[in-house]
Amino acid sequence: MNNPNEEITLKIKPRPSENISISIPKDTLESLQRIADNQDMSMDALLKFYIGKGLRQDLAKLSSNSEVVIHNS
Repeated sequence: MNNPNEEITLKIKPRPSENISISIPKDTLESLQRIADNQDMSMDALLKFYIGKGLRQDLAKLSSNSEVVIHNS
């Protein structure tokens, strides 16, 4: 069983990244900042979270729609 007092160490491997520039409407940025502040996180972290969440959902849909082909030799 998990001990609630047990310390957990999270090890994250650094991944290569690239900077991009996008235009986002000002009112959307203001909303993002309000949410980020409410979640006690940076807007950068919130954007990465949203992108990662959407990407995982779309990848899951893609993989569930893929056909599995088995070749008998």
